[in-house]
Amino acid sequence: MQVKMNAKCFAGIRDLDRGMRIDEAPIRGLCDFVDARHDCADFRLICLIKTFIDYRTLLSEPTATRIEASILGFKYAMDEPGSDGMCFWSENHQILFAACEYLAGGLFPDRTFVNDRKTGAAHRAKARALLLRWMRYRFLYGFNEFHSNTYYEEDVAPLALLADHADEDVSIRAKITLDLLFLDMALHSFEGAFVAASGRCYEWQKRDARTADVNDLLHAAFGFGGADYACDWTRISALFLLCRTYRVPPAIVRIARDPGPFTVRDSMGLNLSEVKKEITNAAFDDRGLYLWAMEAFTNRESIALTMAMFDAWNLGENIFLRDLAKVNVPILKKLGLLPAVVRLLHPATQGVAIERANTLTFKTPRYMLSVAQEYRPGFFGDQQHLWQATLPGGINVFSTHPGSPMFDDSARNFSPSYWVGNGVNPHLAADRNVVLLTYDTRVRRGYLERARQHLVHFHFPKEKFDETVVEGRFCAGRADQSYIAIRSDVPGTLREGFDLVFPGRVSHFAVILGSAAEHGSFSAFADKIRTSGFSAAGRRLTFSFDRKYELVYRKRFAVDGVRVDTGYPRLDTPFVKAPRKPSRLEIAAHGERLVVDFDHAVRTVASAEEASRG
Repeated sequence: MQVKMNAKCFAGIRDLDRGMRIDEAPIRGLCDFVDARHDCADFRLICLIKTFIDYRTLLSEPTATRIEASILGFKYAMDEPGSDGMCFWSENHQILFAACEYLAGGLFPDRTFVNDRKTGAAHRAKARALLLRWMRYRFLYGFNEFHSNTYYEEDVAPLALLADHADEDVSIRAKITLDLLFLDMALHSFEGAFVAASGRCYEWQKRDARTADVNDLLHAAFGFGGADYACDWTRISALFLLCRTYRVPPAIVRIARDPGPFTVRDSMGLNLSEVKKEITNAAFDDRGLYLWAMEAFTNRESIALTMAMFDAWNLGENIFLRDLAKVNVPILKKLGLLPAVVRLLHPATQGVAIERANTLTFKTPRYMLSVAQEYRPGFFGDQQHLWQATLPGGINVFSTHPGSPMFDDSARNFSPSYWVGNGVNPHLAADRNVVLLTYDTRVRRGYLERARQHLVHFHFPKEKFDETVVEGRFCAGRADQSYIAIRSDVPGTLREGFDLVFPGRVSHFAVILGSAAEHGSFSAFADKIRTSGFSAAGRRLTFSFDRKYELVYRKRFAVDGVRVDTGYPRLDTPFVKAPRKPSRLEIAAHGERLVVDFDHAVRTVASAEEASRG
């Protein structure tokens, strides 16, 4: 883990871009990593390919030859021969490997690649089809690793290189996909930080947005961080910083800088129950890779295809997938019994799958609340970050039910954890500035699940607030003129100054955000919430504040007696509206306009004045 998380690029790439020669030792170090086929070798290879394409004339002949050998000797896909320790299948790795293969094939179309003895032209053609399919599915359905302030960096880097160096059809579509990624970051940012509910998010990025992997991108795209911000050129985001043909459209920049208030509703990904209908081609490199991009390996809907891919691609030695051999029983496969085995065992690994997320984000100048509405309550959640309230000064408030890793090896044992994912997901739903949560840890225990903790805890960094109140079942904080309060049905204890712990197998919460402009003084805000109606009985949670809210566990969410439909269209915002599976997107903000049509490879950037002139 420590090896794979070190530098993915090299600081000298900036000097190469300025036409300067550099110490080439870090480049050779990246070659060593790639040749060893460690996990995340694709991150390093994309940087080597960028270096070879754009700066070849500045390299010494031995280093250029070394890069060439690494490119020609690499294993680009799971269906190629050879052992490795790489993850090929997650959403970000799929675009990285395909981009590497496409660009490598273009560099050496007539050469024979060492690993599979195929020509570069064959590699390029194969990868081109994968790239176009991957990008099209993201346009139609959104990103499986939705709103990830880790993995969006790793999507942006290969897309930036494709924008510069792919054929025209691929290049335009890469730019459209970059527009989608930066639109997501613009819609869900607060005070320069990308802080939304997310499909994959880790402890420090959740607790402190200053550690997010996308921060260099946010600075380059939107100017977040100010003039004194220093980018880290050893990150893979260096490829975007050095991109020559793509610029974030002004309409998206204007959205990022809009302080609100506004509400964003979006739908990202597919539910497992939708995949077969939507991805009609059951081929390994189509439906199979889509399921694996969801991290859906051992679910009832995926297990049969997973095992067919496992066998066909000889994945028994892969460090991440080798345990699948435990269910690789010929008679079960022949009789079609694997889904029934999954139903019987109920493995915790089912919760690794990232299913469709319907996210509500309510942004104001004083706070932002982002919630993945009613996301799989009662199920295990591996790295999903289901809600977050953000206040000025980098204050992030969220809750989890602490989980335990299912495996012991270092490649797989970092999630879920005390702050990452959930042992059991809550039922949660929000309306504007209020979110209700019910945790019930009594659900059936799954195969591979470790000991289950019966507590819920909130990240509540007391030292960052200007004023706080912690009174057992009531907690509140003020940051300048922004407020947050938590009501609960069980008493909580603040530990270590930031860990607000509520013991119990079942617990209910209401979280409310506010401000001086909306609610007067902090004391008046706190008093109003203390005396408001809060009731938790069995599976029903009700709360009355400015409106009456009701959450019935795993059944419904209602506001003022009206059930709320939390199944959202692809995008519903003041700047862009689109149904699920849109054919085009038209984005307009503060006089700027962007129109994109993926299937027809149309991308039009114009001001409102230009648009009115046709």
